Amino acid sequence: MEVVARLDHVTKTYGRIVALDAVSIAIPQGVTAILGANGAGKSTAIDILAGLRRPTSGRVEVLGGDPASLAVRARLGLSPQATALPWRLTVAETLHLLAAHYTDPIAPTALADRLDLAGIWDRRNGTLSGGQRRRVVLASALVGNPDLVFLDEPTTGLDVESRDLLWAAIEKVAAEGRSVLLTSHNMPEVERLASHVVVIAGGQVSQVGSVDEVCANVGLHLVEAEVPGPLPEPVTAHAVRIEPVGARTRLYTTDPDATVRALVRHDVPFRAIRVDRVGLEEAIRTAAEAKPSHEPLRTA
Repeated sequence: MEVVARLDHVTKTYGRIVALDAVSIAIPQGVTAILGANGAGKSTAIDILAGLRRPTSGRVEVLGGDPASLAVRARLGLSPQATALPWRLTVAETLHLLAAHYTDPIAPTALADRLDLAGIWDRRNGTLSGGQRRRVVLASALVGNPDLVFLDEPTTGLDVESRDLLWAAIEKVAAEGRSVLLTSHNMPEVERLASHVVVIAGGQVSQVGSVDEVCANVGLHLVEAEVPGPLPEPVTAHAVRIEPVGARTRLYTTDPDATVRALVRHDVPFRAIRVDRVGLEEAIRTAAEAKPSHEPLRTA
């Protein structure tokens, strides 16, 4: 497995606050999603990998070098969540201007075809809709012909058609042999795009692996059924959390077999029962609850 980026015992502090605590991550080639709750430290990790921040301690390597160096930066593409584009420039002018900064750019007209920009090619950025701006921002990240692309919440606020177009474009980027580092709160997006997942909680790495592996590692299953009234204690003994959803009850349990047996043994009437592994969203929530937030950094 080829590693395109690495954090090795990286710590980042802001005053007495620990944002990352001795984090070690190896990012393989392909599409990797760095996930976590707000304030978990994922944005700090991304900023350090992109060369936008320096670690307090530890080692950072991206594409075999220092991400702050010009040689490595020339091989990176960045699509931030905030779509800051020069409003008076047209889409064509924006991409041609950016392409002029690289020695081997992708032709802007090729990106126009890939990202459906032809219809807005001569429009000023300031007149574009949110979905159109997102496509231009992604094109801006790709025009330099990068080996590694950072995508921060790439489809936030998009309609289904625009989202599907960007998903297809990201899949094509990966199919071309480029690597993508993605952050997103859209779990269906992560499950479709990412081959590798890193979950950060409380400034530390909580889970690493494929989507299936991360969900399995959490060790929770969902038992959901229509049940009348409150459940007896033996049924909830293995439940981490219980959620009523309309006429149904969801039990997130560490032992689904014992939970179902308890329903039968204690004559709890139930119907339309469903037993399944937890999804990625629940896995991340569980990981966050398992990792307490950092205390302020203590002085020696």
